[in-house]
Amino acid sequence: MADDQPSAQMVASAQKTSELMLATVFAALGQEFAETTPENVPEGKKSISLIFNDKNKDMRLVGVLNPLQSGNVPQDAFETTALAMAMNGENYTSLQRVDGRWYYRRSTAVSNFHASCSMCHSNFGPVNPAQWTGALMLRVPVGGGE
Repeated sequence: MADDQPSAQMVASAQKTSELMLATVFAALGQEFAETTPENVPEGKKSISLIFNDKNKDMRLVGVLNPLQSGNVPQDAFETTALAMAMNGENYTSLQRVDGRWYYRRSTAVSNFHASCSMCHSNFGPVNPAQWTGALMLRVPVGGGE
């Protein structure tokens, strides 16, 4: 891709893709929550850690309350800013060039909103949607070549 910023149409397409990606991730998490029980917490933890593995730079969970994986901390300036905003319940988006490629990046604040959260994250305590715990980071390539 050229050094020039991508067109508004290409950015809009990446934004729509990120919206679909966000819906897909939350649908999967909802299913995980519906199936998590005190008896299968170890398997639930493993399932989530495989989905949000550190090798996937396009979909990550980043947090501050003892993340389950050491890689669940900010990896760049976008994630540092996004996590700080998420801790106040704010989402964040940006168009950025990463390793020579344009990406539409978005962060969605995540809270302790479901009883299953504290089954795996015992440090969260009881359900508290106002307790911000981190952010879901999504990254979508902009333009051709996907």
